[in-house]
Amino acid sequence: MGRQAEKKRVSVRFPYTRPVSYMAMGKSGRPPDKVAVHGEILNLSSGGMRIRTERQALEEGAVLQVWFPLSEPPVTIPVLAQVRWVREEIPGDYQVGLRFMI
Repeated sequence: MGRQAEKKRVSVRFPYTRPVSYMAMGKSGRPPDKVAVHGEILNLSSGGMRIRTERQALEEGAVLQVWFPLSEPPVTIPVLAQVRWVREEIPGDYQVGLRFMI
């Protein structure tokens, strides 16, 4: 993500490293996932988050149900998020920008 995207960002992002689980809700005739996928949150803002995942099947515009971790002991809150961008950092390691859907 370049400077152009940073200029468009409304909310400041903060480092926030926690495990995360998500399921794609389906897009373009694709059925919803049946099993949660695990990844890692890299940063967080009031408008969205950036996650790292090994799953390459995510595409821009897809809607995910994300189980967002709040505290220890583990408490998660389900939220809906839309995939804004997907970038392969190294082979098999993807970073994904998510926007919360409110």
